[in-house]
Amino acid sequence: MMIASGIAGLDAVLNGGFLTGRTTVVSGGTGSGKTVLASQFLSAGAVEHGEPGLMILFEESPATVAAHFPGGGWPPKSEPHAAVHFIDGRLPEDTVQSGSFDLGGLIAVAGAAAKMHGVKRLAIDGIDAIFALVEDVHIRRRELARLLDWLADSGLTAILTVKRGAADEPPIYFDLAEFAADGVIALRSTMIGELQRRTLHVVKMRGAGFVSGGHPYVIGERGVQVLHAPTRTRWLTQPLDSRLSTGVERLDLMLQGGYGVGTTTLVSGTPGSAKTTLSAAFLQAGLQAGERCLYVGFDEPAEQVVSDAHSVGIRLDDALSAGLLRAESFTAGSLIAEEHYLAIQGLIESHNPSRLVIDPASALDKAGGRDIGDVIRERLVVLMKSRGITALFTSATDGSIPTSDLARTRFATVCDAWIQVGFSSQDGERNRTLAVLKARGTGHSNQIRELLLSENGIDLADVYTSPGNVLSGTARMQREQEIAAQREIELERTSDDLESLDREREKLSRSLEAMQRRLTELADDRAGLVERVKSSGQTRARDTGEIRSLRHGDPNPANGA
Repeated sequence: MMIASGIAGLDAVLNGGFLTGRTTVVSGGTGSGKTVLASQFLSAGAVEHGEPGLMILFEESPATVAAHFPGGGWPPKSEPHAAVHFIDGRLPEDTVQSGSFDLGGLIAVAGAAAKMHGVKRLAIDGIDAIFALVEDVHIRRRELARLLDWLADSGLTAILTVKRGAADEPPIYFDLAEFAADGVIALRSTMIGELQRRTLHVVKMRGAGFVSGGHPYVIGERGVQVLHAPTRTRWLTQPLDSRLSTGVERLDLMLQGGYGVGTTTLVSGTPGSAKTTLSAAFLQAGLQAGERCLYVGFDEPAEQVVSDAHSVGIRLDDALSAGLLRAESFTAGSLIAEEHYLAIQGLIESHNPSRLVIDPASALDKAGGRDIGDVIRERLVVLMKSRGITALFTSATDGSIPTSDLARTRFATVCDAWIQVGFSSQDGERNRTLAVLKARGTGHSNQIRELLLSENGIDLADVYTSPGNVLSGTARMQREQEIAAQREIELERTSDDLESLDREREKLSRSLEAMQRRLTELADDRAGLVERVKSSGQTRARDTGEIRSLRHGDPNPANGA
């Protein structure tokens, strides 16, 4: 059976939490957060689960620990079923050891306090300080085994914090604790430049699985927070074929409708190539649709970004004032990358955005180096996908070959779409260009467009190619004028041809009318001829009858039968 640790991210590393009724040793150097972690463990049990806790302190006073506990403090003692109780185990400075070292008194006091308050969770902080008074290693090991046996019989879920020696050496005066305890967690700290990076390692956890390796953690207002890297990406249920507008009409066409819902897009380019402007257009499109949006910037005040967007007709001020848009900026090199991650995660949890921009995500390299920056960027992608957030990351490249920096990183491969912006230089001009390098799961344009910025907004124009060159700027406009002139000439020629055809049609029409009149005349002539033939035939028939009558002696053939 598992018991929640109360430390953000640690339960995921421990596959659910600590094993109930087991003892875990937490070791680390000075300032690694051992006491803070133990305090959170007890406070979470008391506040969230109604499990009273007991803390035995050997180095700090209870008042000091309670006063400096981050995030909300201890439960009040007026709530007996949700409280943390203390035993001050510190020895007076003038203590003189007499007789054999024995933890029997401490165990008896702790057992009585646990029974009195119904304690379920126990933390013994800095117990190695008292073991340092014992020179005989055999006595230390005997009393350590005695303490661990009592903890196992008590059924308490316990944490023992001890100091770790330099160079990752085992605890000096608690050397067998890590072997005898059920679980061991090591807190380690390294310096990267001027920044301190902390990692948590689960060395062992008997009878339970855990995620191995080093897990970055930070100590802040919310205490210890562990960054757990998911072993697989889990998608929020959503229509993956839906599209969101990019805020630029022709870019929507290039992407066959826009960015996919819940996908991540990388916009890379050199400084000044309009990465932030494209980000602002993306946010504006979301705000116009009533979506909640979040902008996270580095090294440039968010207020300046909002103000600069006015130059291209993008207005974000009203949405910022109304709370639909939240914009925050950080100094990249002031914190380790993991701390930036947790700050962004906190903003997401509090604002719940549908669209998010991190500008530039490449600034995380300043917070511990490229390798750590890549890890945090990948975790941000996983975070966005798991929450169904449509995200846009910008990345600054260093110049001559815009994709060179990104080709050496993993970040470009985990993004769903990749847009490259840059400059085309020719004839004394530098003009912005845009190309879609990839769009996973959908068709997209393979053509380069010229990126145009004006007070009316952002537009994309077709560029033209001539042998060995891509035409943009003035050259593009000249080419457009040439094409327009050619079309005008072709239009005039077509008009002339149409007029000639019209004249020919009129001529043929007149000829047709003449022929129709002639046909009518011939028809009339034929009809008259037919009538004459009929009349002539009737006359012949009458004459023939008269001749026959005379031959038969009819004197009056006209009166014949």
